[in-house]
Amino acid sequence: MDEQNFARLKDFLNAHGYEAALICNPANITWLTGYAPPIQTGPSPFEGGPALGWLHRDEFTLILNDWESYAASALGVHVHPYSGFSLEGPLMGVQKQSQALEEVLRGYTTFKGKVAVEMDFLPAAMYEVLKASLPNATFTPIQGQIAPLRSIKTEAEIQKIRAALRFSDIAQEEIRKHIRSGVSELELWAAVKTRVEFEAGGRVPVLADLVAGARTAEVGGLPGNYIVQDGDPVMLDFVSRHEGYWGDNSAGYFAGAPHPELEKAAQVVLQALHRGREAIKPGVKAGDLDAIVRGYVLQAGYEAYPHHSGHGLGTTFHEDPRIIPEYPMVLQPNMVMVLEPGVYLPGIGGVRFEDAYLVTQDGCELLTNHLKEFWS
Repeated sequence: MDEQNFARLKDFLNAHGYEAALICNPANITWLTGYAPPIQTGPSPFEGGPALGWLHRDEFTLILNDWESYAASALGVHVHPYSGFSLEGPLMGVQKQSQALEEVLRGYTTFKGKVAVEMDFLPAAMYEVLKASLPNATFTPIQGQIAPLRSIKTEAEIQKIRAALRFSDIAQEEIRKHIRSGVSELELWAAVKTRVEFEAGGRVPVLADLVAGARTAEVGGLPGNYIVQDGDPVMLDFVSRHEGYWGDNSAGYFAGAPHPELEKAAQVVLQALHRGREAIKPGVKAGDLDAIVRGYVLQAGYEAYPHHSGHGLGTTFHEDPRIIPEYPMVLQPNMVMVLEPGVYLPGIGGVRFEDAYLVTQDGCELLTNHLKEFWS
């Protein structure tokens, strides 16, 4: 349980006159409790849906499948479990979760206050239970309103992101050992993923781009059977999760002497990244930072890359502050973010470099180490 984040949420609810809340976004559940659901197998057939968190004053209850309840309870979370698996008849996860929500709300039938609800993540079946269980309450959608609260990290959150970024750095360290002509993208991926999970001592949820050759001009993609040729660019963007928090970095490499245009583009991208790092400090608008990074690439004669210049890291791999054109959010101390400019040349290839930073009182701290050799 993260008491600091609970305090932020309670301050938000009190300021808007809410007496209770139903938290439905898995990222916000993790932010509050530390519980991170397994994601590598997709939605479980034994669950009615994502965990739901009922908050009334200082009492928080997590409604969760019993298979996951131990993991949440070990973090100090009060859990109301339901059994989604059965040896009798068809699976009835939705009905079981609905029943569990009804049980939690049974003591609130006379409640008449305002309830904040993350409607965009609440299954319709659960909303029907909510209305029937609290007939006198007023429900107000708050989708998107908790996300900005997550942008400033606690020290505990920063430590988890550092650990996740360490896995991203390890991934870049490992791929450098294996890049050569004749190796396939899938062979590179096998080496990287094996090393990271060996270092972690278990499975690590990962989102990754690993592409080589002309396909690097397509911004990214999953590894395939393509065989690296002499001079090919190779791109690895490695986004790894640790205890519910995400790390992210990216780099471009070459299998031998690169195409002259790509070699030039790589230097431009590195300089754009450097300009961005120098500009990070409290008070800077996210949109202005985007203009600095994106503008350097444009001034060098390249087309604007088709993606963000950066983004925040936390319980999702892309959150505030979003480094995109004209975004008004102002950087503040203890925000964690990445910058990732790129240049993409159709038919030739592309390069992207990405570092992660912690916004400090007067600048920023570099959190990733994989690009050191590029600066030397």
